[in-house]
Amino acid sequence: MLPKIIRVQPITPMISLTWMIGSRCNYDCMYCPEKYHDMTSAHPDLEKLKTAWQNLHNKTQHHGLPYKISFTGGEVTANRSFLPLIEYLRSEEFNIGQLLVTTNGSASENYYRRLCQSIDAISFSTHSEFFNEREFFQKVQAIDAIMIRPEKSLHVNIMNEFWNQDRMALYRDWLTEHNISHSINDIDYSLQIRSYPVVQGVKNFEEL
Repeated sequence: MLPKIIRVQPITPMISLTWMIGSRCNYDCMYCPEKYHDMTSAHPDLEKLKTAWQNLHNKTQHHGLPYKISFTGGEVTANRSFLPLIEYLRSEEFNIGQLLVTTNGSASENYYRRLCQSIDAISFSTHSEFFNEREFFQKVQAIDAIMIRPEKSLHVNIMNEFWNQDRMALYRDWLTEHNISHSINDIDYSLQIRSYPVVQGVKNFEEL
């Protein structure tokens, strides 16, 4: 009889949470439901974000475990309080184990360079309705060079957009050639807010 697996545990136990800091986004992707994004709601300011964290920390710190926090939105980098929040979490005695960020890549390269000084992993997602291909992948390449594994990591989520299949193949091949972690991410179109894209981003990938 084969041995029975009773339990699988991580090497380092952590309190793991996903923190959606707000719904506000600078993109309006046709497949992203309104509960995950809008272009009108107010960004929570730094004091509100600090208070939310302190309330959770006060209720959980007795476990004595490090925290693994995955940040999502909306678009986190659209909130001017996000970077100060990350730096606050790292500067205080909060027993932060890992900070992970998902972004659409629309912030500046300098912003991401500063952000990546304080986080452990970053995921960029392609959104062809809105992004500038060349600028996006230039940023990915620059930030990948500083997110060195195994201490840090970068990953690209290639969104499986039905109208962008030819470009997706270009993205995949380029990322493979440059040894940058990536995956094709399927989309649940049942949650879409429109049946087709109404805008197109800048298609200049060939200028890389």
